[in-house]
Amino acid sequence: MQDVRVVHGNERRAVAFVLFAVVAVVAAASYDRERLEIAKQILEEVPLTDGHNDLPWNIRKFLRNQINEFELDTDLTQVEPWSISKYSHTDLPRLRQGMVGAQVSYILTSVT
Repeated sequence: MQDVRVVHGNERRAVAFVLFAVVAVVAAASYDRERLEIAKQILEEVPLTDGHNDLPWNIRKFLRNQINEFELDTDLTQVEPWSISKYSHTDLPRLRQGMVGAQVSYILTSVT
């Protein structure tokens, strides 16, 4: 004959909390996937335009404007000096992955 173990109030609450946490994590992951799919559908129809781009400045800084030395299709997270720069967030693989339709780079100056 097996012994039956009685679960007390605190243990019951702990088990309920763990089960609730697991259900919440699974539900949140499902909700996040659903929201990501909706965002992708929107971006397929309405291209995202990013109004700030540090890439021209970094090409000037790192390559002294020698654009021919820049490989546009390179994942810059893997290549120095780009990978160690906190201002180097642009490369074609990441733009494609993020479904960015256009990027604008400009310098604002004041006219007096």
